[in-house]
Amino acid sequence: MDTILITVDALRADHLGQYGYHRETMPILDDLLAEDANRYEQAFSNGTHTGISLPSMLTSRYLGDRPAMEGPTVADALPDGVTTVGVHSNTYFATRVGRPSGFDHFEDFDVTGSDEEEAVRSISHRVFRRTMDTVRPAVERLGVRDFAERIQRTIFPSRLIHESTAYETGERTTDRALEMAAEVDGDLFLWVHYMDPHRPFCMHIDDPAYSDKDLSSDEIHDLMSRTGVSPKSLSESDRELLRDLYDSELRYTSEQIRRLTDGLREQDRWEESQVIFTADHGEEFGEHGYYFHRNRPYDELIHVPLLVRGPETTGESVADQRELLDISPTICEAHNVEPPAEFLGQPLGEGSSRRVVATGSFSDTEPVVAGRWEGWKYIEAGEERELYDLDADPDEMSNVVDRYGDRVRAFRKEIPDRLREEDHSTVPTDTDQAVEDRLADLGYLE
Repeated sequence: MDTILITVDALRADHLGQYGYHRETMPILDDLLAEDANRYEQAFSNGTHTGISLPSMLTSRYLGDRPAMEGPTVADALPDGVTTVGVHSNTYFATRVGRPSGFDHFEDFDVTGSDEEEAVRSISHRVFRRTMDTVRPAVERLGVRDFAERIQRTIFPSRLIHESTAYETGERTTDRALEMAAEVDGDLFLWVHYMDPHRPFCMHIDDPAYSDKDLSSDEIHDLMSRTGVSPKSLSESDRELLRDLYDSELRYTSEQIRRLTDGLREQDRWEESQVIFTADHGEEFGEHGYYFHRNRPYDELIHVPLLVRGPETTGESVADQRELLDISPTICEAHNVEPPAEFLGQPLGEGSSRRVVATGSFSDTEPVVAGRWEGWKYIEAGEERELYDLDADPDEMSNVVDRYGDRVRAFRKEIPDRLREEDHSTVPTDTDQAVEDRLADLGYLE
């Protein structure tokens, strides 16, 4: 039995046609549904960003306020007869978390290092930033922005400034995953993580599916920077462009996942396999003041798609809440192995609606933890408290924490105290300049 776990970075459920969106951004998912995949309408990540969400998914454990990998992974748990393969290029995950244990073969495209060519681009990038920081005040004061931008593009062409990509494209990710799968004899667990919907949204601007604007990577990176640093400065056309670019990356990712599924069919590894599709977290577009994924565990950041196809799935839509902690136990069940005692989740087909716990926020200095169940959402950030009646207020805009003390106390009792504790242990972050540039393009250094 093979298991194919496909995860997509920064993919919010409500930007998919299969979850009610007005665009068919990922038609490949229709193929899964046609193959009797179960669709989970209310699936939630256990973290607001990759450093928490992916480790939580792989270890079936709740994590606190820092990136970490605690306990055995699903790859550790699978029997010796299953070859475990992982493919991803998330620089933040690689530098802050490291390679997860248990994988026989793992490809991260060496995103924690750089080659000579990328080092040259990194120097150009660094010189460009320092030059722009120096001359920008004078340019704004003299009103010669257009002229300065033409000079900038001549001296620092986009090819040098932004060609050093923050991650590998879906095309190369797919190629490598198929190469590694082809080298395996016997049962396979293949985890492939696609980065393309993650900022900066300009990896494939030559053919955006949902925008007809002729944009350079310079212009898009400028928009990304303004969005991250000064979100209130965005115009309505800026916000529309962000959504168009994001949706275009979803469509591109769909095409690459189709290439993956076609290739696995050619290897006779698709038809009888267990297939799980999900995202590590969502993406925000200003709903609560921020963009990308910097905020507290509001639904735009933790509501993710989840489709599962296997021998026993029937194509049903499951309305009860599920969480990504349940994925690793589900994989163990498919391979007839008991999950490790450390796993907190349970197979997706078992039990009733979950009491979802999610943590993390780049916008807060103290640990942030949230609980979501029985139609309510509770968020705690240090001394700050938020409570939302999701039936009356699904967009989480009206904080009613002062009106329901008993419910707040019930949430606080259920959420593990350890998740409220600030972790002061050090995380290895030694990186070279090229890696720093990739992290900057991903938005982690603003």
